[in-house]
Amino acid sequence: MKKPLIITMLAVTATLSACTVPQMALQSDFKQQAEELPVEGRKMLKPNGDFTIGTYTVTNVKRGWVQKSGTNIFGYNENEATQKYQLSLRNSQGQEWSMISGSYLGIKSWEDGKGLTIELSPNMEYYVSKITSPEGEEWRLITVDPRHYFKRKEFFGELSNGTTTFKIDPVYKFEGKGLPLSEIVGYEFRDSGSVVGAVQVINGGKVWLNPDLQSDTRTVIASAMASFLLYNKLEESFQDN
Repeated sequence: MKKPLIITMLAVTATLSACTVPQMALQSDFKQQAEELPVEGRKMLKPNGDFTIGTYTVTNVKRGWVQKSGTNIFGYNENEATQKYQLSLRNSQGQEWSMISGSYLGIKSWEDGKGLTIELSPNMEYYVSKITSPEGEEWRLITVDPRHYFKRKEFFGELSNGTTTFKIDPVYKFEGKGLPLSEIVGYEFRDSGSVVGAVQVINGGKVWLNPDLQSDTRTVIASAMASFLLYNKLEESFQDN
């Protein structure tokens, strides 16, 4: 229940202090030029509703149930969870980019009978989203997440159509805060090392884009960000049960 607790505490703190919702840390040069696209209508408790990102409308939203399976043999545990998603991003001209996504997490561990649990392999969470443009061009969003700040160097993420590739990095810190969180706050999209977009995935969500991006590139990155705003981390589902 780590992430829900963090989100609740931050929301309560923001309300009590009558200040704005905490913002994730942005790279300084990107922050100076970035355009913020307001995220409106995104509801944590009703994830299948439409919402907007600036002039874009996120629609046809469907978040499937978490599917789980597991075995326990003489202290050896193997648990798996998967979840599927579907959504579309519509621009102001009515054109739609469609997305089909899925996440997978497998955890293998051993319990010694004295309260000690040992992970037996690198337990990564995988998230893949196929983004299709109105003309049929396909992009693939993929992240491989080690699930903790201390393992952040093992994170892999990219958005690619096979010719153009944007690197995706996780962000664990809020603006003005010295210590990082163990959970991911948001993601940066990089082109040749430079940040061209960023999305905060908790506390209602926030989106920033480089205003100089070409229209199609801007829409593809916004689609990937919409996918992240719908995505829920699966390891919390294991901890809930």
